[in-house]
Amino acid sequence: MTPEILYQDDHLVAVRKPPGIHVHRTRLTPGEPGFTEIVETFLNKRLFPVHRLDRPTSGLLVFALDAAAASVLGRHWRERVVEKVYHAVLRGWLEGPVTVEKPVRRERKEPAVLDALTLFNPLEFWEPAWPRRDFATLRLSLVEIRPHTGRRHQIRQHARDLFHPVLGDTIWGDTALNNFVRERSSLDRLCLFCRRLSFPHPATGELLLLEAPETAEESLLFESLRGGGAERDEKSFINSSLN
Repeated sequence: MTPEILYQDDHLVAVRKPPGIHVHRTRLTPGEPGFTEIVETFLNKRLFPVHRLDRPTSGLLVFALDAAAASVLGRHWRERVVEKVYHAVLRGWLEGPVTVEKPVRRERKEPAVLDALTLFNPLEFWEPAWPRRDFATLRLSLVEIRPHTGRRHQIRQHARDLFHPVLGDTIWGDTALNNFVRERSSLDRLCLFCRRLSFPHPATGELLLLEAPETAEESLLFESLRGGGAERDEKSFINSSLN
């Protein structure tokens, strides 16, 4: 695996993390290196992780290149200075913008005890001509998501709370829908992507904006999920179908 470097200077590096790999080596996948090790080998540098992405999530991942930068960036994340923007494909047509402020869980079977705040804003509405149940078509939304807190699985839990789970989510999502869509598209992953991060540079204090543009593979996935159906442009409608 050759990491895609999206930004690098003397203090930090931003890399595109692919789906299906942990940021750190873990007992959950024995024998597999973590993505951090792969990037360290590629750059021949020691890296200082300052945040993480779930294994199935792809997109922007930032590492500090020295201890001083790691200290500053870690404080940015802890104090919620970092502005984070994700894209996701959700079940149904999401009426929005909408804010979810609801505690989330560390694990699925635990009580929800961690405060969390997430903003959802629909970007596109798709309607592939795939009959399902009593509906002639399927409805999906491409959504911009801004988590103000950084809890584990926060976006995925809050999407489920809206009854619009993230497509491809095998923990908090709709298993039957995932299987249905896989049979009709190139869906083979969680449809959650870290697109943009912005924060003060650890050395200069100037605002740094980092982006992970849509890849060719993601474009092909989205095209397959559109299924040849007409894209709906207007964002004012009755959100009556969660098929």
